Amino acid sequence: MDTSSARYDLADAARSALFRLAAEYNQRAAGRIIHVLQRRQASGVFGGDYDHKSLWDELCHDAQNGPHFDDDPWGGMLDALLQKEVKRLTAAEFDALWLAALPDVGDLRTASRDVGVIKEEFRAALLQRAGERNLERFEVW
Repeated sequence: MDTSSARYDLADAARSALFRLAAEYNQRAAGRIIHVLQRRQASGVFGGDYDHKSLWDELCHDAQNGPHFDDDPWGGMLDALLQKEVKRLTAAEFDALWLAALPDVGDLRTASRDVGVIKEEFRAALLQRAGERNLERFEVW
């Protein structure tokens, strides 16, 4: 009886687990950033056209209907929040998220250990949630 097709592929299972773990961490980081943004008063950048109460409301609006601005008004603030999330990571967590976020590289030993790839994964999770949020209650007309 040939059992080779039923053999457990450890490398494939580890890769799948790594990606699932990274997705969970990305969502947790996004959740913590959302929590902060929900507690910060709206800047009023959209004027009286919408009844936004928090920066989270405005970010969701911009993610779904924008971008409305030539420059990125969220960049500096979001970058600081994303950086704070990266700093929360243990060395092992950083390694796991870095590996999951890396594009295919020839040699991991020489790949740049840039925090930017992790921050971009956190940002993508945040913007995905912003894009999925129902904003109908904010329309005032």
